[in-house]
Amino acid sequence: MKVRALLTAASAATLAFALAGCATSAPSAATPVAEAAPAPAHTPIVWDLTDLYPDAAAWQSEHDAVVADMERISAYRGRLGRNAATLAEAMELTSGLSKRAVRLFVYATLRGDEDTRIQENLARRQLGNQLLSRLGEATSWMNPEILTIGERRVETFIRQEPRLGVHAVNLRETLRFAEHTLTPQSEAVLAAAGLPLGGPQRIYTQMAGSDIPWPTIEIDGEQVRLDAQAYTRHRQNPDRDTRKRVFDAFFGTWRQYESTLGEALASNTQGQVMNAQVRNYGSAREAALFANALPVSIYDQLVSQAHAGLPTLHRYFRLRGRMLGINDLAYYDIYPDLLSYDATYSVDDSERITLEALQPFGEDYLNILRQGFAADWTHLYPQEGKQSGAYVFGAAYDVHPYVLLNHQDDFDSLSTFAHEWGHAVHSSLSNSTQPWETSNYATFVAEMASTINEVLLLRNVQARATSDDERLFLLSQELELYRGTFFRQTMFAEFEAQIHAAAERGEPLTGERMSEIYLALLRSYHGADSGVMAIDPAYALEWAYIPHFYTNFYVFQYATSVAASTLFAERLMSNQPGAQAAVINMLRSGGSQHPHEMFVAAGVDLSTPAPYRAVVTRMDAIMDEMEAILARRG
Repeated sequence: MKVRALLTAASAATLAFALAGCATSAPSAATPVAEAAPAPAHTPIVWDLTDLYPDAAAWQSEHDAVVADMERISAYRGRLGRNAATLAEAMELTSGLSKRAVRLFVYATLRGDEDTRIQENLARRQLGNQLLSRLGEATSWMNPEILTIGERRVETFIRQEPRLGVHAVNLRETLRFAEHTLTPQSEAVLAAAGLPLGGPQRIYTQMAGSDIPWPTIEIDGEQVRLDAQAYTRHRQNPDRDTRKRVFDAFFGTWRQYESTLGEALASNTQGQVMNAQVRNYGSAREAALFANALPVSIYDQLVSQAHAGLPTLHRYFRLRGRMLGINDLAYYDIYPDLLSYDATYSVDDSERITLEALQPFGEDYLNILRQGFAADWTHLYPQEGKQSGAYVFGAAYDVHPYVLLNHQDDFDSLSTFAHEWGHAVHSSLSNSTQPWETSNYATFVAEMASTINEVLLLRNVQARATSDDERLFLLSQELELYRGTFFRQTMFAEFEAQIHAAAERGEPLTGERMSEIYLALLRSYHGADSGVMAIDPAYALEWAYIPHFYTNFYVFQYATSVAASTLFAERLMSNQPGAQAAVINMLRSGGSQHPHEMFVAAGVDLSTPAPYRAVVTRMDAIMDEMEAILARRG
């Protein structure tokens, strides 16, 4: 994902955070990992940041130059409507500064994530955030002034001045926001408030990553410090008693901070509500979706169809209980593999299998993968102090994307590998096709570009399975993709919608109240009232563990993306005429169109039931096959 050409301080503060993690599992708090894994001899292990800047001194020199050049912006204040040439000069200046500032931000983030313990890295990252905030403040007067020019004259200027061609999309977007744009003075205040309003998220990240004293429990004869990384690993333990102890200790720790973290999330939520109200939106959700011209009907359709598909989800839980030999399925039973399947996937394997699975995209796509695999685009393995999770940064427009991984040589690592390289190829295709001004694609499209790779990967390895056990394992992995990405993320989306609605009604929003809301959703999605799964109220603190709730109305896009990906993948695998071109054209389009328009043009309308029903239909087909295999085996 990239930032918009003209940044706001709020988006700058949350950019890197929004990119962390992968859609197939619950977002985890930012915590460094401590164990390193061996690497193949030929594969570059660590990315080369000299493609961005030769060294830290060069970064600082460019930072200072951008700060100095920002002083030139004010010279255009009050003059944008003078003529087309003046408007073009101002747009060129601010666009160029935004590109340079984002590149600085990318370097600071990547260098910081190599080792989160180094104070110099932390200071540089803060400078990068501050620079984007300052740029937002320095340009905050521009949109109100463009609106005073009026649509008719702006369109005339675009026709008169060729240099405005690359800025036409952003100019028209500014006009689209007319009724939600304030006076220059008010816009300046909101721009300056961006960093303070991002405070709850930074407080949460600091607490979750460094300050919470995580418990130590014995697992398999060893003392394990149960931080977020360890929880993610050990919640899959094959021993049921161990899983329960992991859940109890981990969420018991979060409960100690229920009030504090409730206040943090409430403050973040109220900040979003305040922003929506002062900008004349009907709700915070409407404001979030309006940013990408998404109809609210998409969100409502998603939730409605997820609820309609709950019988299929509950069928999966019953199958899970049967395969695990558990009659009283509990929430701590949702993560262990349904059968033991020992397979390792080195980085060499991940590269080879990913290339095989993504053949339906065609050679242009595959050539970008080959180029990236052979070059220094990736930070591959866990190491002490390194940022956990996985993400892609493709926002440094004139430089290749950077991919952060923590490859553990298991199937999850293979899946994450394919997912993140989907983001990387998307960035490459967009940046090579679009000018900087329209290269920034929306998250709504970005998550489809990565999730479709997971779907194609799973279908490819399933077709190559050589035993019932292997096929059952791989089919169960696809079920987990849909559980974790469609149903779980929609449950998160419902939670977000409910806490924002409560704030908009002026209701008290405490940590205890958030736990009540979250518990009701857990029980509904997991069939507690119909005896499908027992939900311990202690696990209602899971909301506190999910960092994406600080990134306003973000997670629903994981669910819409896996629905679209399921349809697109079916079309690609069946060689449907035009399917390959439709998807590749979307990836090349960047931000040149609104995302919903892109999907509709490619043949998928996410405001209708069809994409979501495709997920449910596929899940039922998978379970039909799994049950047939189990019946045959007796």
